[in-house]
Amino acid sequence: MSLINRYQMSSLLAAVLLLTACEKTPPDHRAPVTLPLYTDGDADNGSIIYKDACGQCHQRNAGLNKKGPQLMNIYGAPAAELKDYTYSKGLEDSGWVWDAETLDPYIADAQKAMPDSKMLSDPMPDAKERADIIAYLSTLRAAAPTATDDIN
Repeated sequence: MSLINRYQMSSLLAAVLLLTACEKTPPDHRAPVTLPLYTDGDADNGSIIYKDACGQCHQRNAGLNKKGPQLMNIYGAPAAELKDYTYSKGLEDSGWVWDAETLDPYIADAQKAMPDSKMLSDPMPDAKERADIIAYLSTLRAAAPTATDDIN
């Protein structure tokens, strides 16, 4: 193959790759929350606790998983639902739905609630703090992202 043909083939391949890269795939997301807000806690205080205790591993925006999965629309969602995050086998097989009854013991001590959990946070023994976080998580509600949404 001549040098010119190699450059032409490389250019053609680059053009094809660039054109296919123009099509953005929307990030994986959960369905909109259908449960009512959880009112047994203070969502404003839960937001503060979330930033300190959860924010280093969890984001709130679809497509932005960190050490843990993003948590938008988590309240009322089936556990281990996002396809763009790798969950523990136990969580995948749990059949859990994230509501106050499952979130409370999981936030209290994830390793005790789910022995093979990937969540390695310190236990949170304070029931009021857990209720506040659950109240905050119940407020995280957003429509499904589109391919043109900025996920920053």
